Amino acid sequence: MIVPGADILAIESGDPFPPAQVLDLAVSVAIGRELATSEEEMLALIRQWFLRPASRSELSASLARLQGKGWFQPSSGEGLDFCLTEAGVDAATTLSGGMIRMIDRGRGNFKTAFLLQMLDLEKGKCP
Repeated sequence: MIVPGADILAIESGDPFPPAQVLDLAVSVAIGRELATSEEEMLALIRQWFLRPASRSELSASLARLQGKGWFQPSSGEGLDFCLTEAGVDAATTLSGGMIRMIDRGRGNFKTAFLLQMLDLEKGKCP
């Protein structure tokens, strides 16, 4: 289901789903919204969002998966200074939209396009 007016990458019936773990999506959203500038900030944000901590090794593995998929790239090489690539924005937007519709259970109570606009993943996009 595509919501009119939303910037959602359509997954055609023959296309594979963008592979991601929940932590990968969380990390990509945090990068896109520029919410964490250090490993400690990212770990604190994950703990706040999921009400449980993630380990440094889990965060490192997620960052390696995202970089391997070409979803982000380092901006300056220091700390967690990353930006989302076009593929990262598309994947995070598509997966976020799917999660919103999944939480809504198809009722249409949540305005997916409005909620996705609030994420503003373009903010952390690579120039």
